Amino acid sequence: MRAARRLLLLVLPAVAACNAIVGFDDFQRVPGIRADASGDDDDDEPGDGGRVDANDGSRPDGAPSPSSCDPTKPFGSPVALPGPVNSAAFEVAPTLMNDELTILFQRTVGVEGGSALIATRTSIDAPFGEPTELVALAQGLDGVQQPAMTVDGLLLFFVGLVGPNSGIYTASRASPKADFANRRAFTEVNSSASESFPGLTVDGSELWLSIQNNVSSPRHLFRSVRDNIGGYGQAVAVSELTSSKSEAGVAFSADGLTIYFGSERDGGKGDSDIWTARRSTVTAAFGTASPVAELNTASGEYPGWLSADGCRLYFASDRQGGGDIFVATRPP
Repeated sequence: MRAARRLLLLVLPAVAACNAIVGFDDFQRVPGIRADASGDDDDDEPGDGGRVDANDGSRPDGAPSPSSCDPTKPFGSPVALPGPVNSAAFEVAPTLMNDELTILFQRTVGVEGGSALIATRTSIDAPFGEPTELVALAQGLDGVQQPAMTVDGLLLFFVGLVGPNSGIYTASRASPKADFANRRAFTEVNSSASESFPGLTVDGSELWLSIQNNVSSPRHLFRSVRDNIGGYGQAVAVSELTSSKSEAGVAFSADGLTIYFGSERDGGKGDSDIWTARRSTVTAAFGTASPVAELNTASGEYPGWLSADGCRLYFASDRQGGGDIFVATRPP
């Protein structure tokens, strides 16, 4: 691992056989049925995923609209989010609501711990306002990292740090304007290994995460599938996307058929790069992965969230010397 990379790692003291953890350069959605036009579902259960139908081109606010980009074209040059979201600290793991007006992310000052912050804006073209820390999530924990939110904004997964240990936690809220509460360790996927970087398919039917067996082994992608009563099963390795190097951080297309993920595998530009792969159905295996060359640098990149129309990918990168959140947009 390069010296520069070590400066960016937000790691706690490593203990073999314990859950070591993560931060920026080690590197990031859950239940959902599909939501109605308001971004909520019919039964007001948290985490219905904020229905997004990739096939009808509907907008998150329910108004039908064609895609504003050509999804077959490469992304344009990434731009760091303006305003107070990015700072002198490390910002990583962006996750947004359907309308792209609310963002959650991790901010870490120094080399340990971390906090989950939330910010809002008035339009996609406006900068996000001053972020607010989700203080309640951190009570009793040594740090909060890598938040991943359902697109209706009602259900949240994140990494909680307790000493040298890490695991996935969850919290929920009744409305997008309420505070997150009901925090608990998500024992459905936690184990004696190190779990990190939770991520969701847009409909919430699959919870993805990275698992590292010990501090000297690579981190690989696992998937937990939700059953018909809303429970998540055992996390299973996604073998077709596994390499000899680490994989962490995911973002999905609205139909769940395209994945963007971070990987240190050979064939990229160095460190963690953004790769993509497709599958023919949600039950099929993903095909061969390829790097998203226009987004990658010799620094670390980790995807976080893809807009419903596939036009904007939000991701974290340390290309500017620290952890910042970027967005890349496909041209019309």
